[in-house]
Amino acid sequence: MELQGKRILIFQQRDWGRRIGHFLAKKLQSEGARLAALTFKNESHQFVLAQKDVRYDLIISNDAVMADPFKFLGGDKISLEEICADLGVASVWPFIYSLRNHVKNYGEKYFYSFRQNVPDEEIVAYAKAAYKYLKRFFDEFRPEVILAPNYADITHIMCNLMARKRGAVMLVPVDCKVRGISVFSRSFHDDQSRFCARVDELNAGAAKSGNRERARQYIAEFRQRFKNPKYAEQLLRKKSPWKTLRHNLSPLRKILRWYTRRQTNYVPSLGATIDYKPPRIILRDFFANRRYKKFAQNFPYHPLEKLGKFIYFPLQFQPEATIDVQAPYFSNQLETARLVAMSLPGDYTLAVKEHPAMVGHRSPSYLDKFARTANVTLIDHRISSGEVFKQADLIVSPSSTSIAEAAFYNKPAIQLGDLGTTLKLPNVFKHSDMPTLPQKIKEVLKIDLQTPDYERRLENYVAAAYDTGFDFDYFGVWYHGEKEDLEKLWQIYRRGILNEL
Repeated sequence: MELQGKRILIFQQRDWGRRIGHFLAKKLQSEGARLAALTFKNESHQFVLAQKDVRYDLIISNDAVMADPFKFLGGDKISLEEICADLGVASVWPFIYSLRNHVKNYGEKYFYSFRQNVPDEEIVAYAKAAYKYLKRFFDEFRPEVILAPNYADITHIMCNLMARKRGAVMLVPVDCKVRGISVFSRSFHDDQSRFCARVDELNAGAAKSGNRERARQYIAEFRQRFKNPKYAEQLLRKKSPWKTLRHNLSPLRKILRWYTRRQTNYVPSLGATIDYKPPRIILRDFFANRRYKKFAQNFPYHPLEKLGKFIYFPLQFQPEATIDVQAPYFSNQLETARLVAMSLPGDYTLAVKEHPAMVGHRSPSYLDKFARTANVTLIDHRISSGEVFKQADLIVSPSSTSIAEAAFYNKPAIQLGDLGTTLKLPNVFKHSDMPTLPQKIKEVLKIDLQTPDYERRLENYVAAAYDTGFDFDYFGVWYHGEKEDLEKLWQIYRRGILNEL
């Protein structure tokens, strides 16, 4: 067997671990691979310990370490300087800011307060403890391949950097922004993958793609009719009366479950989290969501047709890896929008639109702050992004799907963050220095994107997605339990692993 004796570490993480990770572990074991598991969420850890299908050489619970990082560290003296030296980075603090339950506070406000939840001393202790257990995996188990559902926080980032230094490969499926297609990424910036290499190869003329005609058809269809991401379709789908009733009764169901089932996901230092909601938090979340949604739907947005010349700033889902991991210096979206608005030339204004998945999650005061920021105009979240792109002259964003969507309208985009997939698009210009942003905006606005070379490079991007990616509803299976053939997913993973070994 090709995987016989290969050492594979799996991040058995939350629902992904139950729906996908355990299935993959069984398949890998059946082919002779040796396995280790890092679990996230106490419920998931108990599942891994109780199951009899898979034998793991080493199992470590992240949540147990998080509950008391000082105890896990014992007498070990690990400094942040030592960690930085091993990882090859100047600072770990940008990574620490990805810890949503530490640097933000779910118990204080729905949907997260931006005030710190855990003292610096404990945050630093957890970062050191996570480094210690990752080092144990690499020293004792010596993984050749690491499988994780995403690059979500400091643990994933440190593991990725340690794997790179030690000759292992970490594989994470990511959205490449071609609808329905995912690719395996080897880097938390999504800038190292067979997909990225293929785009470069096609752009350099070093290879030809058999999917060029398919790419042309996709581009033509997108321009004819805007293609919503799959997650957006789920949001736009009208709920049946039965589903509406179930949603309205869900707080009662969750409260009943709270009193009748043992609560295993409580981490004392964190308090209330997405995974641990006392009845008070359940009711708070339900009614806050309704109130926030009503406010967003009734807000007096500025009509798009009366906006004049504008540059588009789409808000991003948060907390989430695309902004908190790949654009940490721009994760304060209100402040970033203010800085961009200050940088606009001539008669331009900044049009801001809420992320469709965040409607009902952000407080009225947060949206109102955007509307009351100079040279910032809030437009209705229900307006199709396609209509916005037709009228916008430029998109500025930390790193978002909108950057990729704008490419099909030949609209330039300035990306502030480090998301590697979108940086391969022909409409994207990377810029992170805010004081020089005004000059960069003027420079990009002058660039002509209506050229044959632009079309060739856009075709290369889409063709590379078809050449190296896979068509499987990965995120639907993970988040929503969609019915898909997991055997097909196993073959995708198997090929992905063998391609890297």
